[in-house]
Amino acid sequence: MDYKSLTSLMLRLAGVFIVVSAITSAPQTFFNLLYRRGGAESVDTWALAAAGFAVFAIPFLVGLLLIYFPGRIANSMVSSAGAETVDALVLQQVAFSALGLYFVTVAAYETFYWWAKLQIYFAVFEEMNFPGPRRLREDDFAGMVSTGAQFIAGGILLLGGRGIANLFHRLRSPPALPNVEPSSMPNGPAGQAHR
Repeated sequence: MDYKSLTSLMLRLAGVFIVVSAITSAPQTFFNLLYRRGGAESVDTWALAAAGFAVFAIPFLVGLLLIYFPGRIANSMVSSAGAETVDALVLQQVAFSALGLYFVTVAAYETFYWWAKLQIYFAVFEEMNFPGPRRLREDDFAGMVSTGAQFIAGGILLLGGRGIANLFHRLRSPPALPNVEPSSMPNGPAGQAHR
């Protein structure tokens, strides 16, 4: 199996995983958005539906692109020397990049979720006419920071997969011994002849 075939296979599997995750999380997303709406009638139902659809559609479409067009993406990720066999270092490079793509996609999905949730939150808050300052819950703020950190980590893995795999390869490989000729060693054949 060459590099491009393996990369295409991994991208297709990642696409299937992303599509399945998007489909299984869609009911929870729609329920949470509708539940957060509460009794505020000023919140536009179409805007709520569009936000819910965007939260579902973006990872779903990314997954479909990975399923149906893995060859085009693999061509941009792997060099044109595709007749070589796969070694562990290249496999790790592709794996880090695929993991980074997954993290970036999930972070983009969660970004739209947080955007929709904040739109609904502030609309409901204005409907209640509460005189205090508008503050986010600690859980919501932590979730947004977590999403941002996941996006940054995914971007580093996606763009730096080759460098990270090379670093791990250097850390795990034993150090190379210098080439020393046996005659110059103190206990080598030449050193033992003088004794």
